[in-house]
Amino acid sequence: MGRKDVFEHIVDGVSGLVPGDVTGKALVVGVCSQGEVGKVYYLGKRSDLTKLLGAGPLVDRLNDIFAAAGQDATVLAVPVSGNPSGTISRVKHVGTGVSASVSGLPAANADVLVEIVNGGSLGTATAKVSTDAGASFGSASAVAANGQIAIGGSGTTLVLESGNLVVGDTYSYIVRGAIGAIQQTGKGASVSVEGAVKVGAQLALQVVKSGGRNVGQYRLSVDGGDNFSGYRTIPVDGRISAADTGTTIVCPDDEFTLGTTYSCSLLAPVPTVSAVIAALKKPLEIVDPEYVYVVGASDSVAWASLGALADDLWNKHRPTFFLCESRLPSAGEDLDDWVSALKEERATFAHRFVSVCCGFGEIADRTGQRKVRNAGGLLSGRILSIPVQRDIGRVRDQSITGITVSDEYTESMQLALEDAGYITLTRYAGLRGTYWGTARTMADTTSDYQRLEVIRTTFKAIRLMRLQALKALKDELGDPVQGADASGLAYLRSNLENALDTMVKAKPKELAGYAIVIPLDQDFVNNGVAVETKLIGIPIIDKINLYSSYIYAGSKFDPRLQG
Repeated sequence: MGRKDVFEHIVDGVSGLVPGDVTGKALVVGVCSQGEVGKVYYLGKRSDLTKLLGAGPLVDRLNDIFAAAGQDATVLAVPVSGNPSGTISRVKHVGTGVSASVSGLPAANADVLVEIVNGGSLGTATAKVSTDAGASFGSASAVAANGQIAIGGSGTTLVLESGNLVVGDTYSYIVRGAIGAIQQTGKGASVSVEGAVKVGAQLALQVVKSGGRNVGQYRLSVDGGDNFSGYRTIPVDGRISAADTGTTIVCPDDEFTLGTTYSCSLLAPVPTVSAVIAALKKPLEIVDPEYVYVVGASDSVAWASLGALADDLWNKHRPTFFLCESRLPSAGEDLDDWVSALKEERATFAHRFVSVCCGFGEIADRTGQRKVRNAGGLLSGRILSIPVQRDIGRVRDQSITGITVSDEYTESMQLALEDAGYITLTRYAGLRGTYWGTARTMADTTSDYQRLEVIRTTFKAIRLMRLQALKALKDELGDPVQGADASGLAYLRSNLENALDTMVKAKPKELAGYAIVIPLDQDFVNNGVAVETKLIGIPIIDKINLYSSYIYAGSKFDPRLQG
């Protein structure tokens, strides 16, 4: 026998503590002008974002997140490298001839208009090209046999389908680089803008005193004229730094006229999906967020890649969903065409662990500037501020602060986009603010996981149950003849119940209830233990019908006189 004494033992794992909850923790990846690519920055409301990350889309969205996230939020930021942005609108065809498409990359601003001069087949017909919306044309030339018409300097090529071209038919589209076309309102000298864009902006330079360099004065806005700087003198070298955008406005040695305004759109840099995945590789090895928010316009190709990454994380027992942003309308593209394009983009993709925010508007940040951008940052802040079972659009939680949506955005557009699976913005008659629509995922129409609150609730339950189940791994099963009362099975079941009880007893409730079944007709020895768990979710009130009728007092239909 062993030595006679008093031996001390700590019994662990019976306190009722349930680890594994990562709700309210977001990993945000995007382009910024400073910071180390792929490094995780642990941020809070008091973090100096400008000092850490400089400027750019990532910083804009982080400001939006902290503005909407309430009092407590855990946000981890990861910088990623970006490429210059640009847009190419769809081809608009006027006429009865063949259709056309456009390919290439936006290299220079152009308002392309191609007109068929002589009809006929490809290789025989002729066309003339304008890059200034028809103000001037080049000489007519034969259309190549392959139907391609290179638009010099724009970086794009118009591709005509095979068939007969019709005289008078026109094909038009708009090309915009990161630095858009400069619009001048008023007389006087012209200006140019150069540099590498770091952050999106709507530049507006207004002359407030006539004169040339070192005499004339100006004021500058980066939010389209909502807010202007103080009056400043045009520098001797004529170079005006456009705030933190990374661009410079170049004023020639000429006379500027009082009241003249120069405006120009700057498109924020965007990351490639491969750059995003590369930047996330190390962070996702060391941190475990509830979701990953990818800043910047993306398409179905990017969504598919991120969906594959979500599947990989799922297989590693780390259920995580991805929040993405759709693109904004391109130059010259109205909202009807934009909605149609997004519906087409969605038609080629489905994944239950990916959500895409298409809501956008003029958003006010903490500096007072108002810029048009995707509302994904505000959405992410709302997600961080609410429990997992709650709809992002709950009216009781008030409207979205700081966003103005275009009056051209209609209810039918919102419904079309929401039905397609996007997260949208909506408005209600009688209320003045803008609200979130249904929290959709990009799941297929047959999936039970078409709503984000279902994904969040399920993922939280799975994470909690997994760690509790691990406590029973390699434990003695007990006597299977005793069924559910076998010691090992009873311990496993109680641990799972303990995990889900935290969600049922949460205030407010995250689950209405649950049912755990361990089938007894199993081959426990060879196949292990299968546990069937039903999570009983809390329904959302999506629609209310009010039925009203008018009855005269004292009539036989007066319900007060009946019965």
